[in-house]
Amino acid sequence: MKKIAIVGILGLMLTSGCKIKEASTAESRIVLPEEYQGVDKDTTLSIAQINWENYFQDPRLKTLIGSSLANNQDNLMTLERIKASRAIMKAAKAGLLPAVSGMAGASQRKFGEYTMDGVGNFDSNLSSTVPEDKRIPDPYKDFIIGASFEWELDVWGKLTNRKRAAVSRFMASEEMAKAVRTWLVSEVASNYYELLAIDAEINVLHENIRLQEIGLRLISELKEGGRANQLAVDQFEALVLNSKAQLEAKIREQRSTEYGLSRLVGNLEIPTNRIELDSAVERPRIREIGIPAQMLQYRPDVKEAEYQLQASRFDVNAAKAAFYPSINLFGMAGFNAFDFSKLFFNPASTAYQIGAGLTAPIFNRRQIQAEFEVAKADQRIALLEYEKRTLNAYLEVLDLVNQIQTLENQLKLKQYEVSVQQRSVENSNTLFSVGYANYLEVINAQSRALESAIELADLKASRLQANVQLYRALGGGWN
Repeated sequence: MKKIAIVGILGLMLTSGCKIKEASTAESRIVLPEEYQGVDKDTTLSIAQINWENYFQDPRLKTLIGSSLANNQDNLMTLERIKASRAIMKAAKAGLLPAVSGMAGASQRKFGEYTMDGVGNFDSNLSSTVPEDKRIPDPYKDFIIGASFEWELDVWGKLTNRKRAAVSRFMASEEMAKAVRTWLVSEVASNYYELLAIDAEINVLHENIRLQEIGLRLISELKEGGRANQLAVDQFEALVLNSKAQLEAKIREQRSTEYGLSRLVGNLEIPTNRIELDSAVERPRIREIGIPAQMLQYRPDVKEAEYQLQASRFDVNAAKAAFYPSINLFGMAGFNAFDFSKLFFNPASTAYQIGAGLTAPIFNRRQIQAEFEVAKADQRIALLEYEKRTLNAYLEVLDLVNQIQTLENQLKLKQYEVSVQQRSVENSNTLFSVGYANYLEVINAQSRALESAIELADLKASRLQANVQLYRALGGGWN
């Protein structure tokens, strides 16, 4: 019966004697078009291949971006996560090699007289065949020095797949770091352009307040001459006060934006001698966005999802290999003696051990099966995440292309509107001075001219920010 039981156990352990096959993997259903809709493709150059230092031209903006990459806490935390991922990868690689440990020890033990060890040692010392120098001391001392090793043979590829999964996750962490840096570059640039727009709006308000105060003085003089009433003076004064209130609000917004930019940059030194908004307007680069396939090569978040998908596939293979027996080699070699003076006698004190073991799951297969099912579910989730990021990235580029194209048209119309509004202010002032226009027409012309000038500054900033977001959506220059 004992032999039958032993044979049965060995049979259970060796039911799978061939190498594990690769677990089946699902393929992505997302197929991107060969080119972006409504865009004339230019495959000779893509924005995705341009580094941020070459993409942005303003030296002040470049300084801010460089400071953010060096000092921003989110970026630095991401770099620390990469270090942790690298350590995990190294540990997984080391799992393929034997675990060798040095050992050295000394101990002393007193055996009881009414114990097997105590009686055995006493009896051995009485034997005439035991030399004096080999008699067991009481208390017993034990000295050992040497090395031991354990090594699991990677017969089924379990350790190799764990190593591959760790390498893929390390590569994913590298891509995640690129994504964080791309986000940081785009956020700094967007905030910087928003700050330039606020600067332009503040300048517009200052100029309009100057003109409105001139109008207020004029209407006050006309009232004194009997050609205007107090209502007209009150309306002009209210217009000046409203513009000054808007100016205070813009100054508050300017400070808040500077503080937000300072948080991104990681220090308190925000340049105050910024360029004018019009100097920062770049020409559109729609034809240089490349083709959708390039986006998958360069966009960090898509690459990260791809590496995570690879890692999940290796996890499935490793989980499947857990069903099969593990073969382990073990051993030790060194010197062992109960007398330290005789510890390094060779070969008398030499000790060694070598062996092999076979372990396989029998009663815990349900747990391993559960872990295998979890690994397969994680793989399906990783595939869906990859598909989602791919689809979102493609649609994001299309949306930004549409924004840039419509913003260009809107800018042209708004610039023409601003010139018309400025002309209407001049005409209303002239007509008012000769009595062919009333003060309400002058006030309305000045109010609308101020609104359109501020809207134009916002549109210019939106156009610049859309250009930045397109650069980020295409990968951020991580070629």
